[in-house]
Amino acid sequence: MKRSAINYTRTNRFKIALAAVTGLFMFLFLLFFQPFGVNNYRADEKITPLLIILLFIFGLIVSLTILALEFIVYPWLFSKSRPQKYVVWVGIEIWVVASTTFMFYNVMGEFHDFYIASYLKHLLEIGTILIISFSGTHFYFKYIQVIKEYENVVSIADNRSLLEDVVMLSGDYKNDQIAVALKNIVSIKSADNYASLNYLEENTIKKYLIRSTLTELEKKLGSDAIIRINRSAIVNLMHLESFKNHSGKLNLKLRATPERFQVSRSNRSKVIERLTKYAH
Repeated sequence: MKRSAINYTRTNRFKIALAAVTGLFMFLFLLFFQPFGVNNYRADEKITPLLIILLFIFGLIVSLTILALEFIVYPWLFSKSRPQKYVVWVGIEIWVVASTTFMFYNVMGEFHDFYIASYLKHLLEIGTILIISFSGTHFYFKYIQVIKEYENVVSIADNRSLLEDVVMLSGDYKNDQIAVALKNIVSIKSADNYASLNYLEENTIKKYLIRSTLTELEKKLGSDAIIRINRSAIVNLMHLESFKNHSGKLNLKLRATPERFQVSRSNRSKVIERLTKYAH
């Protein structure tokens, strides 16, 4: 069994839960089903306070033994890592717990059933109950681990998606760089030898000058919503508030800015095609 598949077994939470659940399950199982001669197979025998106390002590011994095994014995036997086949440790643990309860059973009964045959039978019977409890506990923690791993994968995918929506724009100078989310870019305007990047930050328009041409920036942006509309401006259609196509002139109004942008004749058909694509 791969270590990554049983990582949860190294946590204190799992060890405590395994001990508590197994002890409680053992107590309730023996109390209500009374198998293996717990109440001498007598249908008329009633559950007495003494029987409840003894079975509770029995379950408590199971829990304490598992705690000792998980927190003391296991680190001593496997100091560096979990065994390659975790089932080996589980087998050892079940054998020790069953043997311990066999001794308790005989101590309480003044060793009236202290025989090899009885011991082997006890190992089989108690071992079966332990396997049920162990399997249930492992199943629950494995389920929780799978859920957490799935959530981590989804989280990483979401974060990666967010990063993919961020673009790094740089100019001619080494330190002339800015990273901004594509959706926050409103417009980019030519300003002599620079380009003025207008973007949203906390719902306020900010400006950043980059020593670059609009053609170079347009290539870096690579978004259908961000389009060149004339020789001196690039706009983000995601921020479009309205457009007017009148008398052969196409004007765009963007949110968060009072300015109106006029589309050049050579870019008009391309812009109208994009507007048709993004309009509802």
